[in-house]
Amino acid sequence: MKQHINLIVFALCASAPVSNADLIAYWPFDEGAGEVAQDEVGGFDGTITGGTWLAPGKVGASAYQGLGGDEITSGAEASPTTKDLTLAWWMIDNQASYGTIMDKSITGSGFGYNILVRPRNEDSPLRFRIGGWQSYGGWGTECRLPANAYEDGEWVHIVCTYDSATDTASIYVNGELPDNGAFNPKTGIAGDGGYCEGVNNVETPLFICGGEESFAGVLDEVAIWDQALTPEEVMAVYTGGPLGLAPSQPLAINSIDYSPNEGDVSLTWNSSEGDVYAIKYSTDLINWDSDIEDDVQADAGDSTTRIFDISDLGLTGSVYFRVEKQ
Repeated sequence: MKQHINLIVFALCASAPVSNADLIAYWPFDEGAGEVAQDEVGGFDGTITGGTWLAPGKVGASAYQGLGGDEITSGAEASPTTKDLTLAWWMIDNQASYGTIMDKSITGSGFGYNILVRPRNEDSPLRFRIGGWQSYGGWGTECRLPANAYEDGEWVHIVCTYDSATDTASIYVNGELPDNGAFNPKTGIAGDGGYCEGVNNVETPLFICGGEESFAGVLDEVAIWDQALTPEEVMAVYTGGPLGLAPSQPLAINSIDYSPNEGDVSLTWNSSEGDVYAIKYSTDLINWDSDIEDDVQADAGDSTTRIFDISDLGLTGSVYFRVEKQ
């Protein structure tokens, strides 16, 4: 005779899809005056030194215009807690020489990143470095846009992503990924076999429109995520802005059915086709080391149902289940 188990359901979203919750900082630059750039998401308000305001902005009431030697300084805490990163912004590039759009690094540090603009007589107008200033590995180890990827003096939307799992950086222009051979996307830019230890630099402030170098140009709608956005999400930000990504539906078990005579548990949870999940259980809500099954491929549609035989697990009393996205 099968043993009766008093089932109690507990669902936890341990690895949710990217959503507005992963947007850690967003400066719309809609103040139009004053010396503070307000972060509407993370509270990392920036202190403005010099520059001026351009009204209207590409989006909203205004944008920030650096004239060279100006910058916005935000706190050192404006950094992802993950190993991944996405940066997005609108800009007008008026920089005739070497410049820095964003800088979160110090010389010799193994952590951080830089967004650099370069003169038109070089092979790339914009570059994305992972690592400290001058600690990125030298020439040829940056992610670079191809020459003439955008026009100077005109509004252009840029998104830079870094995926630590594949150690790959990418730069998008107006929602698209312009190919630049081994330079965009750029794999092996950091991590094992790379030149630095990642993007998480909490030792130095984030400089926008400045830092090691200055930037003569206009910035608007600057945003930071703690994940590498997918190409579809990059396009959504380009068309709808940093807040344009629809919040993800929380991962939850929607239905559970236990058959004591068979020893089977049927679970249904909301899912996304192509994703992979693990089903875990616990008897005390503390230890979740026990898997019922991992590498569960999502069904087509927006939900997945699986039946699991738990009769041989030796369980008694209450059992708690949760689903984790891998």
